[in-house]
Amino acid sequence: MPKKRRAMPVAVSLGIVGAATSVLFYLKLTTTGLHHPIFVYLPLIALVAMVYGSVAALIGASAAIACAIFFLYDPPYSFVMANGLEVGDLLWFALLAVIATKCARALRPASKLPEAKSRYGLS
Repeated sequence: MPKKRRAMPVAVSLGIVGAATSVLFYLKLTTTGLHHPIFVYLPLIALVAMVYGSVAALIGASAAIACAIFFLYDPPYSFVMANGLEVGDLLWFALLAVIATKCARALRPASKLPEAKSRYGLS
């Protein structure tokens, strides 16, 4: 049972990233898409950090980077980046995701931290 509790935050984080990727990919196919789609993930990662902690949020941020490279940036279905500006977007997103994760964890009420850690089996 404890393994399920530890896997729940990661599963929620990956589910949120997958849902956002599917919406952004649909927008890319039907319209011109967004110019910097990676930054749509940032509020979602901050929300995961506030609810489940920094580990799940950083795993979600890593998955968001991989999904954005593979699905949202040209050439599609490849991890090759055609434009140097897009590499800069991904580096800035990674930096901002780490900062947002740490800030969201600091904004979390101190009274809920021990409760959340014991509920999900985190130390």
